[in-house]
Amino acid sequence: MSELIPIDLAGVREIPAEIITSVKQSVEVTFESISGSRPEYSENGSVDGPMNGIIGHITVFNSHHTLTLMVAIPRETALSISEVFCGMEIPFDSDDMGDLVGEVSNILAGEVAASVEQVGFTGQSSLPTVTRGSDLKLFMPNKPPTARLRFEGGGGGFWVNLALCESRRRK
Repeated sequence: MSELIPIDLAGVREIPAEIITSVKQSVEVTFESISGSRPEYSENGSVDGPMNGIIGHITVFNSHHTLTLMVAIPRETALSISEVFCGMEIPFDSDDMGDLVGEVSNILAGEVAASVEQVGFTGQSSLPTVTRGSDLKLFMPNKPPTARLRFEGGGGGFWVNLALCESRRRK
């Protein structure tokens, strides 16, 4: 286990900068491979009000820690990604859009897992889940360390929200 993250997160207030840097790079590489252009990280990670869109949820975990990723994609950006990724625009309300965002989340988690391994966080990815809706409010947990990363790409903006928690241990 790396010294990067203590096993007990009780005193940890922020996700280590090395992990955040690795996740940023993974997002850039993943979305560039999908769209052909690298999204730009924005220092302003805030979300202005509720979002009408779709969220891919996936984790990278090991026996000590879980790094949760929520990929929040507004409707217009999701439609743009579908056109580039699939060669045609997928209807936003279709099951195919859910499958697409699940696959994008899965690709991103694989890239994140490989990237954070380079800084000492070895883990595997969970299966993705997807949530779609209007007036979605993105809440971050208030206890574990979190980060909200905003990106702007050729097809629009999106967020990657992170939370670092201790993995549940069986007694």
